[in-house]
Amino acid sequence: NISKFLLIDAALVIASIPVVFLIQGGNKKSYILRASDKKYWLKKTSIKLPGKEKLLELEKIAKTQGSGIGLNSLFGNWKFISVWKKDSDDENSIFSSLLRVFSANLEFRRDISSDFPFVFSIITSIQFGLISIKFSGEGYLKEEQPLLHFFFNLIELKLGSNILLTRSINKPVEKEKSFFELIALDESNRWLSARIKGGSLILWLKE
Repeated sequence: NISKFLLIDAALVIASIPVVFLIQGGNKKSYILRASDKKYWLKKTSIKLPGKEKLLELEKIAKTQGSGIGLNSLFGNWKFISVWKKDSDDENSIFSSLLRVFSANLEFRRDISSDFPFVFSIITSIQFGLISIKFSGEGYLKEEQPLLHFFFNLIELKLGSNILLTRSINKPVEKEKSFFELIALDESNRWLSARIKGGSLILWLKE
């Protein structure tokens, strides 16, 4: 699901890159190059992020003992940092770079409108320049690891503060809902890792 909505904006980025370079005079330190550089983002935090080998170790523990991740620790805004494909030891550098260029975020909020305390709001968004796409929906934790089940029921396309498109999305049946297998959350709640439906491994950094 993440890859589907990301591809919607891919053409926009490709078309915009020459314009940005032209405006900035071809500066090698342009926004696009900085935003796609993982080291640029890591300089903003003093925390050391785990590599895939460490995450696989933590995943084994989570499957047998649970990750210990509770609902309250998830609330906040998380920025996509790294993606690893299933059965690959190397980071998917292209996809990870696109997620950083798009300022891809995943946000969890308390849902005060829900009658169920375990249900929360989930929002994922991408942005490039003035264009932004936001998907909103609901999520809940289930089982021991736990699994984070979620679905999106609203999509919003904006140009700056102006809403260009709003469309409702039909709620999927239970077996078709997406989910994250939560793996680990560091002690200071600065990074979060999970395996998504489809097998890719994701690492987020809290903003």
